[in-house]
Amino acid sequence: MQDTLLRVFVVALGLLLCPRDDPGVEEEWINIITVDMHKHEERLLKEEVKLDQGTSPVSEKTTHADNKGLQNMMKSVPVRQNQLGQQKSTSEPEIALKTSQTDPFQDSIGPQEQQGKPEVEMLRSVQTKMSENDSSERATADWGEDYVWYVWNMFSVISLIRFFMKYLKRISPGKQVTCIASDMPLPDSDTLQSFHCKCVHASPENKWREREFLEGFVNNMVEAMRTICDGNGGMIIEDHQMISARDIIVPFSPAEPYSFQCVLRDNQASDLLPDLQVCGQIKLVENQIIQNGCQCQSSHKDEDMVCLLQCENEKAQTKMTEVRDGHLCLKNTPFLSKSQVTRWFQSMIKESWAQISHKYDFELSIRYIDAPGALLVRFRSGKKISFTMNPAVKFNTQSHFYITPYSPDDLDTFWMLSLTAYEDQLLERLSKSLPQNPCHMQTLEIACFLHKRQTALSGSSVLKSFHFKTALMHLLLTSEASLWIPDRVACRVRDLLVFMERSLEKKLLQHVLIGNPLAQKIILLPEEFTQAKPVNLFHPLVVDRCTYRNAIKQFQEIVRNAHMLIQDYVGVHYPSREKHSPHLQTHL
Repeated sequence: MQDTLLRVFVVALGLLLCPRDDPGVEEEWINIITVDMHKHEERLLKEEVKLDQGTSPVSEKTTHADNKGLQNMMKSVPVRQNQLGQQKSTSEPEIALKTSQTDPFQDSIGPQEQQGKPEVEMLRSVQTKMSENDSSERATADWGEDYVWYVWNMFSVISLIRFFMKYLKRISPGKQVTCIASDMPLPDSDTLQSFHCKCVHASPENKWREREFLEGFVNNMVEAMRTICDGNGGMIIEDHQMISARDIIVPFSPAEPYSFQCVLRDNQASDLLPDLQVCGQIKLVENQIIQNGCQCQSSHKDEDMVCLLQCENEKAQTKMTEVRDGHLCLKNTPFLSKSQVTRWFQSMIKESWAQISHKYDFELSIRYIDAPGALLVRFRSGKKISFTMNPAVKFNTQSHFYITPYSPDDLDTFWMLSLTAYEDQLLERLSKSLPQNPCHMQTLEIACFLHKRQTALSGSSVLKSFHFKTALMHLLLTSEASLWIPDRVACRVRDLLVFMERSLEKKLLQHVLIGNPLAQKIILLPEEFTQAKPVNLFHPLVVDRCTYRNAIKQFQEIVRNAHMLIQDYVGVHYPSREKHSPHLQTHL
């Protein structure tokens, strides 16, 4: 019994731990167990069929013979008593001869006992048949027990092997990710700077023209949107903000007496929101006036009425109540729905473009249906400009909530919180402490360029450009300023990729602002961010192993293809691997 319990414990432990290593292991084990159990059941059924075919006629005959023998026995008792005299007259040698031919046990049976000889033989035959049936059933049961014993032993051995394999992987986690970033070939710093100027960094003249065009076009679009919203009594469109050269947000808010109330959600200990680590919900509320019985607070009051009972400086008391099924809210909830806002904003873009399209000589189209404002301008010359106009809800003057495309339906009320303004402020403060003409922005732009090209080749993954930006700010916070001189750009690119590789290996990349005391010493942050727990931006890698594998695969492809990609752009051959300059000593 103890051995069986030990085997059950080992198998259960293996089944609980091992399937997490690979999603396909669980299915493989289930298939193995199912096939073995089916085979075992088929064998038992075949044995039962054989036993039934072999024993059923015998049992029927035996039962019939037993009943007939008992009846004959009862009938033959008087006849035997009447013929007793005749049997005595029979000679003893003849009786002995007959009995010796029919019964081998005639020496131990007396003359009177031999009279019940047929009945005894019949009972013995019945007992023999029954013992044979019992022995066959017992043999079948023993064979089934042996089969189960072998199955348990097999699963116990497999479970122990997989358990030790998992343990060895845990004590050596570095083997899961091939460390190739530190050995990647890169050209010298001069070649990289030339590559950055020619291929990565657009000319200031082109950037100025593009920015000027987008500012004028977006201004006309926003003005048309305001006209449409004023006509239908919907949302209020506020002044737009250019987060970057091609990223524009358009804040909106409800008309009075309604307003938005933002609620931050901390998802550090939950796996329900793996892709929305810094997120929140937006609640629609109504500011209701608390009535005090005065006629001046009546909703149908005369605008020319002057109240002599209340002072002009005295403000009416109000209370905020949730508004369920409000405009752009999820059904039966007061929370703003991203899907409804997306459809509303896209309709606003189409209507506003219909009003101002006669002013321009190009085509405007929406690139992605799931994204609210991913737009593409196509000129007649063939040139294209892609940019985004995202609807946003302000959390404060420096941060806002926005919509991430391709979010699950069950997360329709959870909005991503953007802290780009605070991040740019931190990056600007850190840049002031660096040497003249530092290489930190060149390092970031080269890494993002390589990532963008690899995404175009192999598809997107959870790894994004803002992860490289976060890694760069961690390096700047923990390194010496003298390491960022211009002629060290090759070493700093390698250091940035090594930092990303280690972060992927550990599945840990903390947000540079939230819960980071180093950042709080440089810039002022709201209390909600300074007192919050650190947020792991690589939490999706912890939750989903498939997502982790895709991110690792894409990063390794970036490192492997970096030298070929740069060579194709600058048209030079690589010298021998550059000797390492002093690397950054950083810790995650």
